Amino acid sequence: MTTIADYLAERLWSQGLRRVYGLPGGENVVLLEALRRRGIVFRLVRNESSACFMAATEARLSGGLGVALTTLGPGASNACAGLAHAHLDRAPILLITAASDRADLRRHTHQVIDLQSLFAPISKLSAEISQANATDLIDRAIKLTRQGRPGPAHLSLHNGVASQPISAIPSAREPIASALPESGHIGEAIRLLEGMRKPLIIAGLGMEPDAPYRQIRQLAERLGAPLIDTPKSKGALSADHPLHAGTIGLTRHDPVYALLEDADGIIAIGFDVVELVKPWDYDKPLIWIANWANRDPHIAAALELVGDMTAILSALDGRQSASEASWGTRRVGHLRESQASLVPPSPGKGRILPGTFLESLRLHTPDDIIITTDVGSHKIFAALNWRARLPNRYFVSNGLSAMGFGLSSAIAAAELTGEPVVCITGDAGLAMVMGELSLLVELGLPVLVCVMNDAALDLIRSAQLRHGAPAYGTEFSNPDYASIAAAYGLVYYRVESPADCDRAINRALDGRMPALVDVMIDPIGYPTTPGSQRANALSQ
Repeated sequence: MTTIADYLAERLWSQGLRRVYGLPGGENVVLLEALRRRGIVFRLVRNESSACFMAATEARLSGGLGVALTTLGPGASNACAGLAHAHLDRAPILLITAASDRADLRRHTHQVIDLQSLFAPISKLSAEISQANATDLIDRAIKLTRQGRPGPAHLSLHNGVASQPISAIPSAREPIASALPESGHIGEAIRLLEGMRKPLIIAGLGMEPDAPYRQIRQLAERLGAPLIDTPKSKGALSADHPLHAGTIGLTRHDPVYALLEDADGIIAIGFDVVELVKPWDYDKPLIWIANWANRDPHIAAALELVGDMTAILSALDGRQSASEASWGTRRVGHLRESQASLVPPSPGKGRILPGTFLESLRLHTPDDIIITTDVGSHKIFAALNWRARLPNRYFVSNGLSAMGFGLSSAIAAAELTGEPVVCITGDAGLAMVMGELSLLVELGLPVLVCVMNDAALDLIRSAQLRHGAPAYGTEFSNPDYASIAAAYGLVYYRVESPADCDRAINRALDGRMPALVDVMIDPIGYPTTPGSQRANALSQ
């Protein structure tokens, strides 16, 4: 007899899924056993949202589906931040929660929450599995996660239903195919490109799984078009390429906005304004190239090419614009020079600047190192300044910007790849998910957790100070991280100088052991901090 739980496990396996992240309850035991029998690893986390963050990272690295599992009631509600991340960061994950027994609902309310109402606004589908709908609903949910713009789906399942048989196993579904737009639309795109004198490419979060990186580089070079990436597309063009202009989406005054103002045409590839802090407001000709339609919200576009991005960009191959001599590499060079001329402040005693840390990290890590960041001042600084040389190696929660993402993401990335991963996290973000540190030792993962220790919610504190208010409710006391590391069995390094930084990064990565690096950061080096050279602009 094939049960509903067996069928669900089999469908996940057929999607290439070999790992489920979660924190179960007694109401999940039937499904857990089905996963075990099918050979799917269940990775026990310490926080339900962590499971969603991990599933989202696995989905992006694998190009497939990520799955998280929780109990009902408190477990499901505690996963809300993680599912909201998947929703706004466009991650194809499936969240499976337990469900209350429908036969008891009129006389039983313990831990009962309307999960469909809870998750409907932050998922593409939220529904409860029954014997009548099981096969169709499971298949529909899996398909929806990657149909059009990716996103999460939620299914709830009661133990009693999970044990019920299914009548028949449907035949395998065909993979979702993306068609190439009509040739007339390609011709119109070519005409638009040929009329641009200052073309600009902006690459967004939709790069994976199409991975059209070679085609993007070729298009940029043929057009002489600077390329701007977003935090979730860093590395779409190597930061060392002379046409890489920088990253957008962190503040309302990111340096690359100057190029957007100057450009006379925009090629938006896999773009999603959910990553931008500043609302999108440009009426210059824009060519939309993505796997999903231009909506939610719709942005002004002269032409929309929806389909396989690699095929679309290949169809545009060989086309050139008569770009101005002052544009392209020359314009990018001037922008870089203006940024390089900014003199960094001097750090306080026993402290280092975030720029010093990031430079050491870049110097002592290979091009393919995976970086994950949490959320706060360090996220803004790292996304603006990390020189990503390869694609799909930089992970951040940017659409939702959820604290607690960095460590969870690093754990999933390290387990999936078997390679060292660097997590850059704030002290507040680490405090939210500190329990996940135990997974590093349990699994022997080579993750270097670098905590930016400034004992504050610095991004919020800086906003208070820029508005002339004192710091209030944004500063706290940190634990002794050496003791924390010892308690979890992590190697510990304290960083107070550039030499400390170089030594800690080299030793931790060479040892391929989980390590905690306590970086005594001076927030004066963040662009958001009052007294830094960009703080005045941010306060306007």
